[in-house]
Amino acid sequence: MAEMNTFLQPLPVFLFWLWSGLCLFAQAPASLNNGVAAVVNNEAITMLEVLRQTGMEEDDLKQQMLQGKITDEERKRRIRQRRKTVLDSLIETRLILQEYKNKGYNFPDYYFDREERDRIRDQFGGDRQALVKTLEERGMTYAEWRKGIRETFIVQQMRLINAKRFITISPHMIEAYYQEHIRDFLQTDRVKIRRIDISSKNNQNPELIAKEIFGALEQGTDFSVLAQKYSEYNPTNGGLFKEKNGWAERGDLIPALAEAAFNLRPGQTSGIIVLTGKDQVTTYYILQVEEIKKATVTPLSSIREAIESTLVAKENEKVEQEWIERLKRGAYIERYL
Repeated sequence: MAEMNTFLQPLPVFLFWLWSGLCLFAQAPASLNNGVAAVVNNEAITMLEVLRQTGMEEDDLKQQMLQGKITDEERKRRIRQRRKTVLDSLIETRLILQEYKNKGYNFPDYYFDREERDRIRDQFGGDRQALVKTLEERGMTYAEWRKGIRETFIVQQMRLINAKRFITISPHMIEAYYQEHIRDFLQTDRVKIRRIDISSKNNQNPELIAKEIFGALEQGTDFSVLAQKYSEYNPTNGGLFKEKNGWAERGDLIPALAEAAFNLRPGQTSGIIVLTGKDQVTTYYILQVEEIKKATVTPLSSIREAIESTLVAKENEKVEQEWIERLKRGAYIERYL
């Protein structure tokens, strides 16, 4: 008799879901009108939940349309796409929360209390009154905010739990990734460069000043000292290229300056380079190259650990996505958007 009961138990569950599905299908238009964006198993995702995440963007799109930046059709298309993206995320979240309950997980309350304290500290400087004021402006209650914190924490932890598995990244996998992405590890020709810029915008006779500076350089005056005194480009650091600790690639410079710089030897100074921009401002440049580094490929030995971490992250992402897809296949999902 016990065996027969065990056999018959799934039948009422099946009939329940079949009946629920038929009812929801029959009521689909009404559900949308009543503010239901989707049903996940026996729980509804409301349009309000979707609009809370898309509202500001939709308002912005409306303004763009009114200003003639986009058409009404483009506005509607982007709204549909954004709502779909948000709904997809909400469906995944709901499936994960349901899995949390179905599997009997029960994270201790102090985990959630800690998350709340951290949010209040990080986002509101520890000021609970500032939190309450912000929630009022957003039309959200404190209970709703707490519920959101709790659910966000659960989803994060469930993703971590279900994405973890023992992953072995072999040396062959690392070497294959390195070869496939070799261009990403290429360091092009670089020069460590200083420059002196003198423009007609800020000087009455920039040509004369540039010639005087060039003469001082020929007499042996230190380039950085002159750059600190005269240059309009990074004078504080003696005209040193502002990015990458002074190292510039060809693409970092105006083509004419790049051509001059990459034809210099270490310690060599360029002549006076004169360029006029679209704003009709004429600038006089003098360059000095301190060091040169030829194009090289970063050796595998120095980035092996970084590649391994990348591959582990990719594998974890793949495992997590497979888990989400399993949850979807085992669920009843009806969309109205």
